[in-house]
Amino acid sequence: MFRLMALPVLLLNAWVCWRFFRALVRRAPAAERRLRWAVGVGFVVLFHPAWMGTLLSWSAIRRVRAVMPEELLMAFMGLQFAVLLGAALHVLVRALGRLARLSSRLGPALDAQEPARTAAAGSPAGAEDTLENPERRGLLQGAAAAVPVVALGISTGGVLASRQTPVVTRVRLPVRRELTALHGLTIAQVSDVHVGSYMDAERLDEIGAAVNALGADFHVITGDLLDNHISQLELSARFVRGLSPRRGQVFFGMGNHEYIAARSADVRSVVRGLEEAGAQVLVDEARRIPVGGDHLWLAGLDYPPSRRYVRPEQRTTTEGLKRILSQVRDDGAPRILLSHHPRTFEEIREQPIDLTLSGHTHGGQLKLGRVGDYALTPILAVDFYHNGLYDHHGRKLYVNAGAGGWFPVRINCPPEITLVELVAA
Repeated sequence: MFRLMALPVLLLNAWVCWRFFRALVRRAPAAERRLRWAVGVGFVVLFHPAWMGTLLSWSAIRRVRAVMPEELLMAFMGLQFAVLLGAALHVLVRALGRLARLSSRLGPALDAQEPARTAAAGSPAGAEDTLENPERRGLLQGAAAAVPVVALGISTGGVLASRQTPVVTRVRLPVRRELTALHGLTIAQVSDVHVGSYMDAERLDEIGAAVNALGADFHVITGDLLDNHISQLELSARFVRGLSPRRGQVFFGMGNHEYIAARSADVRSVVRGLEEAGAQVLVDEARRIPVGGDHLWLAGLDYPPSRRYVRPEQRTTTEGLKRILSQVRDDGAPRILLSHHPRTFEEIREQPIDLTLSGHTHGGQLKLGRVGDYALTPILAVDFYHNGLYDHHGRKLYVNAGAGGWFPVRINCPPEITLVELVAA
C-alpha cells in the first residue's frame, strides 16, 4: 500500500525534473551532459523519500532517516510538498487558460447583439484578435512562471507553521448544577503526536510544556503518540512522564499507530511501556474519577478492528461501547469518551455519552476555511467528522487537529491542544 502511494509521486517528480532539465538545455545546449548528471543527482538526493518509498522497505527508510538531521528531513519533505502543490497549480493555470480561449471563441458567436463585431474580426469565429490578445497571453504566461515561486513560498510557510506552538481550543461541557465540585474542572487533550515522524525530543518537550502550561486538572492523549516502531516507545514514555496535570492523572486511548508500532514487538509491550510511564491506558474500559464529593466517568474506546492490526481483543466498536457502558452507572455524572477515530461517533452519538474526544485526521493539515460543520480540507472527502466541534442532539464530539503530522507541512491548520472545561448547565 505504501509503495502504491509513493509510485505516482515518484513519477511526478521524474516529470518535473525532466521538464527542468529540458529548460536548462535550451539555455545551455553545450552543457547538456553536465546538466544531465546534475539534475540526476539532484533527483536522487532531493526526492529520496519518493523513490525509496517505491523501491525499498519501510525499515530501510527508517534507518536512513535515523541518521539525518530533523531540519534536513523537513526541508526535503517541504520541497516534495512544493512539487505536488506546484503541479496542482500548474494544472489549474492551464485549465484557466483553456477556459479563456474557449470563452473568446464562443463569446462573439453567441453575442447576437453585435453582428458587426463578428464580421470585423476577420475569422469564422470572430475571435482571433481576442485569442492573440498580448495582454491576456502575457498574464497567463506570467501566472505559469509564478507557479514554482508561489508553491515554494506556500510550502516553506507550511513547514514553519508545523513547528509553531500549538494553539489552544476551548470546549465547554455543561454539567448538572448540583455537581459543584466539577464546575471549572479542566481536561487537556493532546493527540497524534507521532513521535519519530518529524518529532524529535526538543519539539516533543515544547509540546509537553505547552500542555502543562494550561494547568489542567487531567491530561488525556487520544492515540497515535507513537508513529511506526517500538523504538519510539522510549521517547513516548518520556513525554508521558513529563506531563504534570494538577490532579496527577494521565489517560490514554489507543490509536491505529500504536498498533502499527506494535508490529515490531507486540501490543502488550506498548501498553506496558505507557503504563509504566504513568498513563492509564483505557481499552474498551471506563473509570470513575472522584473529584471532591462528586465524580465523572472517563472511558477509552479501542481503535476499530482491522485485518492490518493485531489486537489482543478483536471487539467491534459496538461491542466495545457495550462493554464500556456496562461499567458506567446512570447517576447523572458527565461521561467523557476517548475514541481516536472520529468516525466511531456515528455509533457513539446514539449512546448516553456526553462528550467524545477524537483525533486521527490531523484536521486535514491543509485547510482552506470552514463552512458550518465543513472544514475545507482533503479529509472532508473521506470523513464528515474531521475537524472541530460537532453536536448531535446534545451529544458532542471534538476532533483535535493533532500536534504532529503525516508530513511536516500545515496550512491554516496549526498544531492543537484542546482544553475542555466543565461548566454549570
